[in-house]
Amino acid sequence: MNRLIQKLRLLIVKDVSDEKETKDLAVLLRVLSLVYIAYYIFAAIFLALLFHYTHAFIALICAGLLSGCFISTYDNQTRLALRLFNVVTIASASYFTLATGWSMNFQWNILISILVLFYSLEIKMSQKLRYMKLLFTLIVALAVFTHMAPPYRQGSELFSFFFQTIHAFFYGGMLCTLAYCYCTKFNLAEDKLRQSNKKLIEMASLDALTQLPNRRSMTEHLNVLVYENDRTGKPFCIAIGDVDFFKRVNDTYGHDTGDYVLTTLAQMFQNIVKGRGKVARWGGEEFLFCFEGMNVQQARAALEVLRLQIEKYNFQFKDQNLKLTMTFGLEEYSQIIGIEAAISKADGKLYEGKSNGRNQVVY
Repeated sequence: MNRLIQKLRLLIVKDVSDEKETKDLAVLLRVLSLVYIAYYIFAAIFLALLFHYTHAFIALICAGLLSGCFISTYDNQTRLALRLFNVVTIASASYFTLATGWSMNFQWNILISILVLFYSLEIKMSQKLRYMKLLFTLIVALAVFTHMAPPYRQGSELFSFFFQTIHAFFYGGMLCTLAYCYCTKFNLAEDKLRQSNKKLIEMASLDALTQLPNRRSMTEHLNVLVYENDRTGKPFCIAIGDVDFFKRVNDTYGHDTGDYVLTTLAQMFQNIVKGRGKVARWGGEEFLFCFEGMNVQQARAALEVLRLQIEKYNFQFKDQNLKLTMTFGLEEYSQIIGIEAAISKADGKLYEGKSNGRNQVVY
């Protein structure tokens, strides 16, 4: 039994092959078609037992047409299936309301049709609103007509009890089904939008090559650190590092090798600042480090570890083996001079180190 249910579920949720059509609408139409087929067959049996053979025959015709609606969703005919579903639902609701009376509640099937119309994204909103007005007008017309000329019914008490009861459960179930489909659809859309926004934010804040934060992202982060320092006095240090003779690497070995060097260094940088702060690509072969909650001596010790790692590391790319070094300028942030001056001082110390032989930390 479980295998049969699983196969039926897979059949219902099967995707459509036409890219122009949406899976969610096709799945909704399949579910509603199956429910309505069972509904009309059940109604036909009950009507036949009460000797309403014409009504029973009409109900069976509706079930047959909705079988065609179900099949059409697998033949890339979702739009046709939607039209057929709405025509059958509206026509049968009108017929049975006129034939059996307003109190039997067949007319509310028209509201189900309206909800299904609004579920489709392929129909323009102006058309949906126009259809809705027409269908509400139809409901009002049915109300007026059935109350002015009440239909003749045999076995009215049993008839009324059955259809009023069955419709109470039926419409409740249909509304819950549609609510679930609407919720699922728009939750998925919201999740996709959230993921797209997240990717856009990442693209705007990350360097494409190294996947490190870019200058803009680091500037925002530094502003947060400045605020925390002003509020709590939490110290932080800024360092700017530059790859020594990096232009020579690009000129001698090519830009692919240069890109490899930068991405490899980025991984080393992330390891050294993990749990200590943040590092960003500041521009070209320059990188800006911030060491949070650390004074200049602690930050210098961390940079010395990094400097020695780089000095000892063997950069291997294709057939090339490279040895590289980096120079760093380090400055502790002070409220007196501000963040821009601190960055400028770190940059000045970097070039001081460049002038004094490179491969060092100047603080």
